Amino acid sequence: MRRVRSGPSIAEFLHYYVLVLLDNKQQTKRELIQSIKEESADNRSYRRNGVLWVASEEMDKALRGLERAGLIEAARDGKWRISAAGRRMRAKHEKEREEETDAKERAAAVLVELMGPARSDDRVLDVGTGEGFLAFKLAEQGFSVLGIDSGAHDYSKDSIEKAKERARTRGGRAEFQKADVTQLTELQSTFDYVVSSQAVHCMNDQWACLRAIHRLLKPGGRFLCVDFAVGLKGFLAHGFHDFLAISREEWEELLRQCGFQGVQIYEIDDYMVVEARKAPEFRDEQLYGSR
Repeated sequence: MRRVRSGPSIAEFLHYYVLVLLDNKQQTKRELIQSIKEESADNRSYRRNGVLWVASEEMDKALRGLERAGLIEAARDGKWRISAAGRRMRAKHEKEREEETDAKERAAAVLVELMGPARSDDRVLDVGTGEGFLAFKLAEQGFSVLGIDSGAHDYSKDSIEKAKERARTRGGRAEFQKADVTQLTELQSTFDYVVSSQAVHCMNDQWACLRAIHRLLKPGGRFLCVDFAVGLKGFLAHGFHDFLAISREEWEELLRQCGFQGVQIYEIDDYMVVEARKAPEFRDEQLYGSR
C-alpha cells in the first residue's frame, strides 16, 4: 500500500531537495514527485511502503513557497527551474551535509536521563537491540534489561549472538534473545520500560510494533525511543533512509492511536527521542480493539 507523506517535516525536506532536482533539469510537479519516489526506491529493501511518496498538495505548497522566496521560477509546459538565488541556497545546505555530529550518543544520553535512577525491581525491554547499544548503557545504570532482535535483516542476523558475547565479557544485568516483539504475547504487562534505538523505522508494520509495545508495558509503564529525525537535518545526515523513520507529527498521531498518552518529543540534531506512557489505570482485562 502506498504511504503518502505530508506535514512540516516533509515540507522542510522539500524546500531543499526540490532545488537539488531542479539544479539537474527542469521538471513538472508530477515529475518531481516521481523523481523523489525513484531516488528513495532502495528503502523498499527494508519495507514495502518505504519509498518517499510526497503528497500532491505538499508539493504544491513547497513550489509556491520556493517561488515566493525567489528560489525557483516557472519555465514552460508546467515545468519549474532553479534561480541563481536557489543555487546559492542549495550550496549552503551542501556544506551542512558535510558536517558530522555525535547526535546519536547525545540522544541516547537524553533517553537514559529521562528514565531516571534504576529501581531494583525495574524491568526493561530493548526492542531491536542489535548488538546491545542501548541495553548495555542501561545495564551500566543498574537496570535489568532484556534485549530482543528478530534478525530479520542481513545486517542484524548475527547481532544477538554478538550481543550475548559482549554480555559474557562485560557482565551487568543485560540478557539477549532472538525474538519478534509482536510475538511476545506471554509477556503482556510485564515491563516497566520498553526502549528502542534505530529499530522502529525498519519494522515492516510499525503500528503492530507499537501496539505490541503497549501490551508489554505495565500500566503506567513508559516507552522511550531514539530514532532519526525526519526532515532536512535527518536527510542531510542519513539520506533517503531517513524517511523510513516516523516524523514528529506521525509519532504523535500513531502513539495516541496505539493507546499511549503524554507524548513528548525531543529533537537532537538529526535524531529525536520519543517518550510516551501507558495509562496508569489501564487494566489487563481491557480489550485492545482492532486496527
